[in-house]
Amino acid sequence: MKLRNRTYLTVTRTEYGAVLLDTKTGQYWQMNPSAATAAQALLDGGDAADAVRSVTEQFDVDEARAADDVRALIEAMRSAGVVQE
Repeated sequence: MKLRNRTYLTVTRTEYGAVLLDTKTGQYWQMNPSAATAAQALLDGGDAADAVRSVTEQFDVDEARAADDVRALIEAMRSAGVVQE
């Protein structure tokens, strides 16, 4: 499964992670640095395994924890309607 960025979603990196802005609805979501890294991997066309790999390469977190966090992030993004599969 790969997630694609909807055309009206903008991702802006900040010193604290990233902000996703839905320019259609005006809703936004703030993410910490590890969530921003995972989300960027997904929105760049990677799958969950790519996101886990990105997180474990950039942060001191084990693979099992990263996988759980990525699954939760994917579900949250799907529930919020900011991505399409």
